Amino acid sequence: MMDANPIDRREIARQLRNVIDPELGVNIVDLGLVYNILIDDGKVVLEYTVTTPGCPMRRYLQQQIEETLELMEGVNNYEAKIVWEPEWNVDMIKDDVEFFAHPPPMQ
Repeated sequence: MMDANPIDRREIARQLRNVIDPELGVNIVDLGLVYNILIDDGKVVLEYTVTTPGCPMRRYLQQQIEETLELMEGVNNYEAKIVWEPEWNVDMIKDDVEFFAHPPPMQ
């Protein structure tokens, strides 16, 4: 049976571009922090990482990712899972990224 509203990986990636790493002012997709978007039987499992294991923004990014998935139509079941392999490095950043294209949030 076809899903009336199939979940689209590209749309999820598009929405995740609204999640900005406040330390770098760049979205998590262009930074290369999103490793995998898995869709299994209607459940979205997002595998992502942060720039460093001790990243102070870890909880903030987790919340932003979960809020983004929560608001997406057709996504009723999701898990945002942090992974450490492979270790993130600057080579994973998309070409032509402008740092601080988004100003950091005001404290």
